[in-house]
Amino acid sequence: MDIINKVETQVKEAIEKYRLLKKSDKVVVALSGGKDSTSIIYILKKLGYDVHGLMIDLYLGSWSDAHKDNMKKFCGEHEIPLMFIDMKKELGQGICFIKAVLKEQKNLTGCTVCGIIKRWLLNRWAKKLKADKLVTGHNLDDEAQNVLMNFLKGNVLLGIRSSPATGWQVTGDGWQGDGSLAFEAKSSGFVQRVKPFFYVAENDIREYAKKIGFDILYDKCPCSFETYRSETRDWLDKISDDEKLKIVVGFQKKIPGLRKGDMKELKVCKSCGEPASSELCNACKIFESLDFKPGKSDEGCDVSCSV
Repeated sequence: MDIINKVETQVKEAIEKYRLLKKSDKVVVALSGGKDSTSIIYILKKLGYDVHGLMIDLYLGSWSDAHKDNMKKFCGEHEIPLMFIDMKKELGQGICFIKAVLKEQKNLTGCTVCGIIKRWLLNRWAKKLKADKLVTGHNLDDEAQNVLMNFLKGNVLLGIRSSPATGWQVTGDGWQGDGSLAFEAKSSGFVQRVKPFFYVAENDIREYAKKIGFDILYDKCPCSFETYRSETRDWLDKISDDEKLKIVVGFQKKIPGLRKGDMKELKVCKSCGEPASSELCNACKIFESLDFKPGKSDEGCDVSCSV
């Protein structure tokens, strides 16, 4: 099987097995401009899903500018609506300033801060866009990194919500006979996040993107060096994709037992109204450290008609 058929077949099988998407869904895809998110929105469009791109402008200089330009061109060519979230309009600063402050005040790593803020922004805007599902490009390597990082931190419970589909209230113990998650129809404040690349190796996605010929950057995030995640990634690069798959599959088998003893009730953040496990969501804890209160702006940059 060639790489195009291999990757697309893996995506179709994941969608069917875990019931990730329906053709009637409004599917918002979180775009970074890299190979993973570009490939998944391309595949879902090819499979006939109603896809919309949602991209955060992190203000990382020329790197962000290049990704924005590439996605404007790509979405225009494939007739995909695209919305940009302007981080400076939303939060007053680009991600570099925010990470620098949090590093000094809280000793939080850049990847942790960036991840929390991006999840918060994407969920808010996916709801504004009335999305049924929010798709991310997380792949097998990302999931293996998460399992290993949580283990090395001594807290594997950080990953108990990890699965190809997360973000809705879970029915019963959350697991069906076929191993897929069972969700209630009513959301708990999250747009359901799905990861069709959950079991697809990063090497295969890179090969797929290059085979299709996407006009994108293949460089890693300029901030992802000398971090805990980058060190974990470098170590995992030394093992095979089959071994990474065993790590992820093995942990998924353990989740039902871990989940039963650690199901926390979701609350509503008293500051921003987003879902939270305590009075303040993780994003608002960050904003509190910055002495900043997020606004209620509904202004985004919709470029779907201008590219």
